Amino acid sequence: MSNSSSFSLQHIILLSSNFQRSWQIDFDNEAFKSSIDIEVTDTRQNNILSVVVDLKFDAGIKDSSDIKAQISMAGVFNGDSNGGLDTDQFAKVNAPAIIFPFIREHLSSLSVKAGISPILLAPVNFVKHSESRRKPNESNL
Repeated sequence: MSNSSSFSLQHIILLSSNFQRSWQIDFDNEAFKSSIDIEVTDTRQNNILSVVVDLKFDAGIKDSSDIKAQISMAGVFNGDSNGGLDTDQFAKVNAPAIIFPFIREHLSSLSVKAGISPILLAPVNFVKHSESRRKPNESNL
């Protein structure tokens, strides 16, 4: 018998999607910048792990938001935590890394449908993301 836990992906679910753009966007302006914010939450019930990844994307010049997107996707995983892979580690690192490419593709598709060049998000290092989201009193040991 294997000593490691196993999780299998059951579903990827689009929970919500909102995309807005300005009529005219000055992409050539050097001050045009974009930012993203990602939140990861999870719930567990018996052997079912549900992980939700929320993305907020904002782009524009200074304080204007020429492009805004909010996308929320969930991954439903079946598995157990008996073994080497910690369920918390899987929920904060592995599961979001599985879900995020679906969010990237969805945002790219939305931007093309909005008549602009595809928005191609860079991959995210969810190990670093998880570490940066730890509470200040948590140890990194």
